[in-house]
Amino acid sequence: MKAGFLGGLILGACVYWINADFGWQAAGVAALKQGCYTWFFGGSLVRLCETFSLKGQHKWRSIMLGTIIPTMIAISAVLTIHHLKGTPRPFYSSIPVMISAPISFLGIGYRSRQKGTAFI
Repeated sequence: MKAGFLGGLILGACVYWINADFGWQAAGVAALKQGCYTWFFGGSLVRLCETFSLKGQHKWRSIMLGTIIPTMIAISAVLTIHHLKGTPRPFYSSIPVMISAPISFLGIGYRSRQKGTAFI
């Protein structure tokens, strides 16, 4: 819960900065969409990453599956959310997730596989 909230604040701030040229209201709407998405759905994607990473006999295949699937879901969802009315720069607003999701899920999957337990 804390990690989702912190992630929502950080990614929301990035999206606000990306859209700030369009005024505080438009940037605020885009940041709010990003922050809420990250806070509420980030935990379920982390759990999905852990589930895939912990299953299977091939360590790296499981970790890669646990990285790729949640990353694709996260990127697709964020692109969809930002292409809905209210985000002035929808593609650029999705770039922070495109960069951070694979790195984060790879780290979470690796840690889960090493410990043999879920991160959350």
